Amino acid sequence: MGQYGGVGGVGGVGGVGGVGNFIGIGGFLGIGDVGSYDGLTTTGLGLTAEALRHLIDHEAPPDPGELEPGDPKNFDRMAVWVRGSLYVSEFLSAVSWRGDKNNDRHSATLSVDNKDWVTLHRPEPRRLVDQCRRVGDYAALRDERGVEILSQLGFPTAYFAMVLGLNTAAHSRTFELITATQVVAAHSAMILKSLLAVRRPDQVDGRLLPMIPIPGHGSFPSAHATEAYAVATVLEALSENWGSLADNAGRTAILRALAERISVNRTIAGVHYPIDSWAGAILGRAVGHCVLGRCGRASAFRPATLDATDVDFFDADLRDETSYAAAGLTLETEAVSAESSPAFEWLWNAAAAERQGS
Repeated sequence: MGQYGGVGGVGGVGGVGGVGNFIGIGGFLGIGDVGSYDGLTTTGLGLTAEALRHLIDHEAPPDPGELEPGDPKNFDRMAVWVRGSLYVSEFLSAVSWRGDKNNDRHSATLSVDNKDWVTLHRPEPRRLVDQCRRVGDYAALRDERGVEILSQLGFPTAYFAMVLGLNTAAHSRTFELITATQVVAAHSAMILKSLLAVRRPDQVDGRLLPMIPIPGHGSFPSAHATEAYAVATVLEALSENWGSLADNAGRTAILRALAERISVNRTIAGVHYPIDSWAGAILGRAVGHCVLGRCGRASAFRPATLDATDVDFFDADLRDETSYAAAGLTLETEAVSAESSPAFEWLWNAAAAERQGS
């Protein structure tokens, strides 16, 4: 499954896969290309070509005609990693970000199509100290969750595949959509992390001692939470579009619980505060709705501002507006949506055709 889901990049600490992410194509790197042949095969092919090419009796080949430049029909001819470059480019084409400072308080804002979507205020040092107590309490679950935590160091695509019963033979484009969402979510999280520069829990309290390698970037927002909630948002819409799963409501509930569990596992491991998951989940839902908009789907998102308080993270609270004030979350009344783009529209239509359960 690593072929489509980026699982092969497990060595990449922080949820963004391996080296490929440094050039913007993440889990797509190399997928769809055969690479080089071994020396014996290369030599054999050369000998065979010399022996057989005389059987084509013409001086020049006939005119093959031209492919239509920029036609989405050409996407099927591309390696997956090439389309991956298109997805990243289309997603970021109208995405911008900025850091602000007001009365010594720093914040970072992600904007899409010239509208602010998510604003995260940098937690004050005292808030991080308070949150360390919660991180320490979660350490009691390390024995229970250790296997999950280790297997989720990279993109946890296999977990989402389990929920919707996906397999690479029937759902290659669905896996591609999942990976595209994960990669652009990772990019978004890294941008805001760099603007906010929040210390990891172990850098605040030496008693926390993480059980996994410490990622080389800031803590807030959580990239794992961003990726998990972005994927859950997109897959909820996709499975609803399929309309072929009789128990889809239950699977949607599992998708949401899975996103929560992936997020919380990072706190159990000792590398994230609960408020990192709040920030990541909000950002992830925004990214998911942006991806759906790029896919040509009507998907409204209410712009969100988080000035996190000392709270724990639960998906139920994320979906209950009566909990927002206590968490420091506010939503705008007017919703926004992202404009569509050719590669994402093509990918959505291809994934939508891979109906499950029919």
